[in-house]
Amino acid sequence: MDIRPDFLQAALNIAAEIIEVRRKVHQYPELGFEENETAGLIAGKLQTIGLDVVQGVGKTGVVGLLRGGFPGPTLAVRADMDALPIMENTGLSYASVRPGLMHACGHDAHIAVVLGAAMILNRFRPLLRGNLKFIFQPCEETPPGGALEMIAMGVLGDPKVDGILGLHVNPLLPAGTIGIKHGTVMAAADMFKIIIRGKGGHGAAPHQAADAIVAAAAVIQALQTLVSRRVDPVQPAVITVGTIAGGNKSNIIADRVEMKGTVRTLCPELRVRLPALMEEIIKSSAQAYNTEADLAYEFGYPPLENSPGMVELVREAASLVVGPGRVIEVQHSSMGGEDFAYFLRHSPGAYFYLGVGKDNAPNYPWHHPQFDISETALTDGAATLAAASFNFLNPCGGLIG
Repeated sequence: MDIRPDFLQAALNIAAEIIEVRRKVHQYPELGFEENETAGLIAGKLQTIGLDVVQGVGKTGVVGLLRGGFPGPTLAVRADMDALPIMENTGLSYASVRPGLMHACGHDAHIAVVLGAAMILNRFRPLLRGNLKFIFQPCEETPPGGALEMIAMGVLGDPKVDGILGLHVNPLLPAGTIGIKHGTVMAAADMFKIIIRGKGGHGAAPHQAADAIVAAAAVIQALQTLVSRRVDPVQPAVITVGTIAGGNKSNIIADRVEMKGTVRTLCPELRVRLPALMEEIIKSSAQAYNTEADLAYEFGYPPLENSPGMVELVREAASLVVGPGRVIEVQHSSMGGEDFAYFLRHSPGAYFYLGVGKDNAPNYPWHHPQFDISETALTDGAATLAAASFNFLNPCGGLIG
């Protein structure tokens, strides 16, 4: 029997509820591993539609299990939950009520879309040949992240997950589009800390001191030459110093500076090589200014690699939801990082983009205090996830048409 539920119409039927969830989560943002209210809201929604719900998976994570009407494989669908330490400046009626906290990366939308997909698929539970596991993960924004915590607690077992889907809103793609990419979607995201130690002194007598701030400036400049002069130009790499702290007063030469930053790479071999190259140039640059430097390097999220078959699963679903001409082939990997990559080390899966760009308003990038989305895209995301999930469990049952 060829079953063709209309998932897009099903999503449109609950559009108001999906938007309401997104706005409520947006208004009450919580940082990583502090998503207690968010987790409670999610668990309540999942319980209301009759799913088996477990809370506290990986500290604040939530898992909802939908058992289909027939035995079969298990597909997981993941959403991240945490906000960012950013002061919102959108002027929205549902803007964050918590100063200094904001959903500036779209995780509020991810929650709403995945909950929407769960509500839609629950309607077709008797038709499903297998199970759906909805994973709401904490702390994506801060490595080592929440994915490893949830995996360690067995989120991919009982029942064993045979495939996994995830998505991210993208303000660079217009609403009504879906972006997909084969292969590497996102980069490895590593972290470092540099401490430079000099000799303090009076600002009027620099010759009697060893200025850690001047040395820090030289180190920052020198680090940029690694990418431009020591790395193959066809291999993308980013070295960013994100914070710098040192000095106490305008007329005192600083004896210590601490810097923190991130390194992004796509090539595994280059990723392994860079710490040694960085240490070499950091120490030599600091020594030129009569100071000493230490580098602490931490490997973070691995590159996010999509599975070919799962990408095609999303492509077919998206083509039927938004139309083939609205499915965008993403040409280049993002240098952003995502701990969804850890799930893909255990199970084949796909991570795709949901276009949320507005037609007649500025579209600010992720992590911007004015970041916002076109909420009309939420139903497209929920319908695409629902269609792809249905087709995974019912490969002969058809999709919407």
